[in-house]
Amino acid sequence: MRKLIFNLHLYGALIAGLFVVIIGVTGSIMAFEDDIDRLANPALFRVQPQGAPLSVTDLFKAAQRAYPGQKINYIRLPQDATDSASFTVKGPRQVFINPYTGAIAGDRSPFNMLFRIHQLHLRLLMSYTASAGKIGADIVAISTAVLIFLVVSGVYLWWPVKRATVKWSANFRRISFDLHNTTGIYSAVFLVVLGITGIVVHFDDDLEEHLHKQAGTQKILKNIPSVPQSGVAPISPDQSVQFALAAMPGTKALAVSVPGNPKASYLIAVHYPEDLTPGGRSWVNIDQFSGKVLGFQDSRTVAMSTRAVKVFNRALHTGDIYGYPTKILMSLSSLLLVIQAITGYYMWWKKLRVRQPREETVETAA
Repeated sequence: MRKLIFNLHLYGALIAGLFVVIIGVTGSIMAFEDDIDRLANPALFRVQPQGAPLSVTDLFKAAQRAYPGQKINYIRLPQDATDSASFTVKGPRQVFINPYTGAIAGDRSPFNMLFRIHQLHLRLLMSYTASAGKIGADIVAISTAVLIFLVVSGVYLWWPVKRATVKWSANFRRISFDLHNTTGIYSAVFLVVLGITGIVVHFDDDLEEHLHKQAGTQKILKNIPSVPQSGVAPISPDQSVQFALAAMPGTKALAVSVPGNPKASYLIAVHYPEDLTPGGRSWVNIDQFSGKVLGFQDSRTVAMSTRAVKVFNRALHTGDIYGYPTKILMSLSSLLLVIQAITGYYMWWKKLRVRQPREETVETAA
């Protein structure tokens, strides 16, 4: 039995090892994606506070003045006094705007290096078509399932020896063996959590729908249409935000999507102080004529089906669940996959080198 598990562990690593390492390294970077982006681009993300910030309505007007003829339907709002706002125009270009003056701080292509790392993690950069993206995502999911098996089988193979230290004075092969065992056992729990939550993320829409069906609940729809009213002027973006915040006390507005036509509604993304994910998990639909709440999702009270799959599972997978401590733990565990891969391949290669002379000797003797 042990020999079978060992062979499955070995060949699973040889076949899927490269994909597993790619997923691990890109995942460790994604845990700090926003932090890295802001640190690398301070001129885009940071502004100097100067008086009262512009209203949401004035932000849209400033954006429209800077890009006449462009249809700007969405603005991400600043989250603190030194934060810029941003929106997207055709090109596409991501534009950053000073929320105090309305001046454009700069723009860039949204398809930057961090975007590519994100796509590599999710779809192996196979997102040029919908079908290719699905294939890439499926390969990632299968590789993640192999990772879970490698961790569990690795613990099984480790158990009789229980080696959890490295003998640095030994030869390189022994050091590689110790490193492989040590890094594997210390990261095992975190890697299993990352693997399981990653697979859940891959199937989260289907899983959420299934859980809703089992519980007799329904998924909350976004973008519920407004009810057109003849002779009634649409409310302003500022009013839509006020109505949204009143409907969900304790939240802060993250972003505003204005209606693109008379039948559309405002969509206000909001978040609570305890929401650690950058995008939050709460939103409100506001009728553009009456200001009535057409629908909303509250991360505190949403059905358990959505909360488990879309809120808790994603926060656990990204390490956001307890902030930087869990981000660091998850990131380091993912990076340890590199050491496990290098040491594992090295030990396999050394074993092949030892086996080949023996086989040649047997053939010569025959």
